[in-house]
Amino acid sequence: MTFADYRQQHPQQLLSEQLRNYAEADWNRAVNHAFTEALGDDCLADAVYARYLVQDYAFIDTLVNLVARTIANAPAMPPKTVLAGFLAALTSDENTYFLRSFEALGLSETDYLNPELHPVSRAIIDTMKTSEVCYEDAIICLCVAEWSYLSWSQLQAGKPRGCRFYLQEWIDIHVLPEFEQFVTWLRAQVDSFADRDDATLERLAKLFRCMCVLEHQFFSASLDPASVTEQEVPRV
Repeated sequence: MTFADYRQQHPQQLLSEQLRNYAEADWNRAVNHAFTEALGDDCLADAVYARYLVQDYAFIDTLVNLVARTIANAPAMPPKTVLAGFLAALTSDENTYFLRSFEALGLSETDYLNPELHPVSRAIIDTMKTSEVCYEDAIICLCVAEWSYLSWSQLQAGKPRGCRFYLQEWIDIHVLPEFEQFVTWLRAQVDSFADRDDATLERLAKLFRCMCVLEHQFFSASLDPASVTEQEVPRV
């Protein structure tokens, strides 16, 4: 089924909902992953979380560049202002979280500044870099990444709090009201693309689904790097 066919069958849904539901199987695999369940249950091994955090930090620089380029490509000052606020959070509070967590996990700069990247991590970086040139594509990438993290964090936030700050704070960061507001704004930006032509919407739907796949593959590779091969990693 093409995305155009899906849209015709579900005209009452906003575009962000259509995209999520069109990629429902992969979206659910990302939001309900064994990795995030274990994180919320405070039973994730430190070695596994350290592997995840090092790989995640490896593309923070790419994410910062993506947001900066998206600010430049934004069509007006209001979206530039919202994105600038997100960029400020990435380069301050969130970066500090990583550094504190690395120290607590016993990792040195040698461990986390130039790690060997898993194929999934490389694919995420490549997808972000490719999406930098187009405002719509960049917003789709950001929307999947941040909306999926809000969604799984909301599922885990109600569980009993664990004693390891780096697990608990990673959930807390992604359920803050400010973060939820940013995700709501991203979804509204996606909804505003509903008048794009069919070819553009098909491209955005493909990108949305690709990002969903990369999100759940990233969690799987964090649990077991051998569980995701390079051949299985999608490319846009």
